[in-house]
Amino acid sequence: MERRRFLRASVGGAVAVLAGCAGDGSGTDTTTTATTTTAPAETTTTEATTTEATSATGTPTETPTTTTTAPTTTEAPQSSVEVAVGANGRSRFSPEAFRLERGGTVTWVWEGNAHNAIPSEQPDEADWSGTPGDTQTYDEGYEYEYTFEVPGDYAYYCSVHRGIGMTGSFTVVEP
Repeated sequence: MERRRFLRASVGGAVAVLAGCAGDGSGTDTTTTATTTTAPAETTTTEATTTEATSATGTPTETPTTTTTAPTTTEAPQSSVEVAVGANGRSRFSPEAFRLERGGTVTWVWEGNAHNAIPSEQPDEADWSGTPGDTQTYDEGYEYEYTFEVPGDYAYYCSVHRGIGMTGSFTVVEP
């Protein structure tokens, strides 16, 4: 209890001293009344609570959605795949990615001019060399076929159009 009395007296004295020093600068005396403040005896901590606020909004408007089918590599493996080279006048392979059964055949069919298919990645045991002639290109009507016996990931590109994204990939899996 002594501590409380001391705090009351100290706070009251400090208020009186400050009030006496704080004049309005007019040179006239003012009467000051001291006020005694009490400090709380102990502090308590309360837990924070979360309050959900709900605000009303206008009537929701339906937005039409468009579904597009994108090629995926999780589709079932196929025993044979035909890849269009330069399809629709674009420098692309179509499909760009697919899954092939082990022992399956890929046939690349040229629909555009000045393209080739050069491997950039394949399993160590594989011996696929791509279209004949390293960087030689082929024109519309050319076909190249290869049967893949070694499972794993394969990637390839057109040496002329690689810089603009003419790449493809596929995975050979056990049937």
